[in-house]
Amino acid sequence: MQGAIAMFSRSASCICFVLLAFLAANTNCPSRAAEPELPKAHFLLAWGAEGDEPGEFEFPIGIAVNRSDKILVADHYNHRVQKFDRAGKFLSQFKVLPNPGGIALDTAGNIYVSHFQASKRSDITPHRVSVYSPEGKQLHAWGKTGTGPGEFNYPGGLAVAPNGHIYVADQTNHRVQVLGPGGTFLTTWGKYGSKPGEFGGNTNNMSRTGGPDFLALDRQGNIYATGGMDGRVQKFTADGKFLLAFGENEDRPGSFGRDFESLGTMHGPIGICIDAQDRLWISAAGGRIQQFTADGRYLRGFGEKQGEGEGEFLAPHGLAIDSHGDLYVVDSYNHRVQKFDVTGK
Repeated sequence: MQGAIAMFSRSASCICFVLLAFLAANTNCPSRAAEPELPKAHFLLAWGAEGDEPGEFEFPIGIAVNRSDKILVADHYNHRVQKFDRAGKFLSQFKVLPNPGGIALDTAGNIYVSHFQASKRSDITPHRVSVYSPEGKQLHAWGKTGTGPGEFNYPGGLAVAPNGHIYVADQTNHRVQVLGPGGTFLTTWGKYGSKPGEFGGNTNNMSRTGGPDFLALDRQGNIYATGGMDGRVQKFTADGKFLLAFGENEDRPGSFGRDFESLGTMHGPIGICIDAQDRLWISAAGGRIQQFTADGRYLRGFGEKQGEGEGEFLAPHGLAIDSHGDLYVVDSYNHRVQKFDVTGK
């Protein structure tokens, strides 16, 4: 009986050894499908130069693409919004309230613009949000400078949900405010600090570079907010519940820490947009344009060199994607827009 047991044990050991050897040799059965390699961004074109003529810019900030793939750019110091086709051809422009920054569209094509006091000039421009028809007729102007509900201190990026709710990055108040379709105050979240759901804790509490700076909505209605000097991006539900944060101030791909050389200590994420697969494109003050998954995993990037050449940037701000999947980058300090194929088509 003991001999039989020993023989069985040796047989079982041989079977296990053969099975393990087979599994080790069988490389055609991975535990999960390998992710396809994403193509490198390919420069397509650039347009714009410093100036006030049609097609020129004086510090462009925000960008949006409408349903007919027309490109709208907030031209900050020229106090206008300019419209272009996909080839960068100037189509039209319309005057807006002074110092436009963020720009977003609703489902009807109405244009929402944030305004704040000019950075390099002394003025008393009220901090507010304005609304224009698709043709550029002013419809509304909401808010004033302040810290109360519906008041703003350097409002930056905007996002408009399908239900008409307007999300405003209230930068120096370090919060996100939500307005109803008629501009009525609905809710707010965020405060100065470095904890989850807070903004700006790595810089002076009166600095707008701490965030929130720009906003983006995914298809589930979640809100992403960039926080410049904090070096991170935070994700919230539509009603402001904190979900996650990612990013750090290291100088390497996948991070946001490289300084903008012209200003020395300015770094961190700025602009943000979301593609059809809910992947994030994020610009950083140091010139990198990077893509991440919805949970913050780094996928790819470009813009390793700061400068004036093709695919080089000086503090890029707003980002947008058209229906063909092409990516537009507002190259703010170069006073231009650059366009890239990021699909490999």
